[in-house]
Amino acid sequence: MSEVRALVTILVVFHVVVFAVAPLYSEHRRRNARRRFRVPLRPAVTAWTMALVGCVLLAAVGDPPYDPPGGRGEFRAVWGWGLLLVAGTTVGAVGIVGGIHVGRRALRVRTGWTDPPGETVATGRAVPLAETEPEPSPVFERTAVCWAWTIEGYERYGSAGWTTARSGSGGVPIRIEPATDDAADDDTATSDDARAVTIDPDIAHVDVPLSESRTQPSDAPAPGRLASAADTDVGGSKHRFNEGVIAPGDAVTVVGDADADGRIRDDGALEPQLTSGDRSAVRRRLERCAVGYLLGGVACLLVFLPAYLSWIGLR
Repeated sequence: MSEVRALVTILVVFHVVVFAVAPLYSEHRRRNARRRFRVPLRPAVTAWTMALVGCVLLAAVGDPPYDPPGGRGEFRAVWGWGLLLVAGTTVGAVGIVGGIHVGRRALRVRTGWTDPPGETVATGRAVPLAETEPEPSPVFERTAVCWAWTIEGYERYGSAGWTTARSGSGGVPIRIEPATDDAADDDTATSDDARAVTIDPDIAHVDVPLSESRTQPSDAPAPGRLASAADTDVGGSKHRFNEGVIAPGDAVTVVGDADADGRIRDDGALEPQLTSGDRSAVRRRLERCAVGYLLGGVACLLVFLPAYLSWIGLR
């Protein structure tokens, strides 16, 4: 009976943790997590959930120390160690999934320019479409065709330090003009008949370094026109506004599904992605990120999974 109670406790804890993570699916948290870790939140949380389910199932067929001798202190120490092993195993699984996801994106970028329709990778200069004009960015009002921003609060709702409260991105529809001059980098040069790709930043995940920041008291008005675009009342004693932009003519890389006219669609198999920088710079960033995730994930599994199997008596 004690074994059944322990297994039920594990399942209850599992569901409590899952529901605690559910708020991470809010829109601004998804954008912030993807910008910071370069991995969509949904596959990462799915991998973590599946790894946790696997740990619970292994505990069900194994023989964990349900009633360790030594009283309550010994019980806490033994099960605290077990929870640490579970956490390390699940983090390893998430690392591997994240590395695979980022690695697939790096591979698409490495393959070079691909003419539409279908999966398309395009690098070139960001140029507004004929019917559009660059707009002032929402925070610091810089001339831009695309932007990303975040709002952070200091000691917000009792939390320590800075926490991200809002984030967003946007821009005007742009055309990606391929580099064709002789001085172009090999990774950005394309054939003369390559078809220009167009994309609306509002449908894409925008990956732009946050290059400008301002900290001010929480009762000061938000800079620029941000107050008309988002709720800037985020709590805390101070607010920090961060923004990055893509100016007209800047190098960008686009990954997504394009139709026959070269327009990136928001309902294709690939999530539209708009990243600042030429393909070689984007590829190097993604490859370093993918290798780091894979090495960290494998290391966690090699260390924590055998120890967990020993803890539940399966090794």
